Amino acid sequence: GLDNVHIEEIIGLFGKKNNHVDVVSFVVLLERYGLARNSITSFLKDVGIDDSTVINIFSKSDFKKLGIEDRDITQVILEE
Repeated sequence: GLDNVHIEEIIGLFGKKNNHVDVVSFVVLLERYGLARNSITSFLKDVGIDDSTVINIFSKSDFKKLGIEDRDITQVILEE
């Protein structure tokens, strides 16, 4: 779980943004605070997000952490 300091920071973030936070940014933040993906997944499912959307959220969070969130992948090369 999260410690009280991180919980207070998250509450403050929601307060600053009129109780709205982008879910991808929220997931990145939770991971940065050390919360495991399976815990985040359980939380997202508990609030009604379906499996395919959860997968999409984590994909976008990975791209965001890599700094390529606004770009499309146009080429993939697999080598043996």
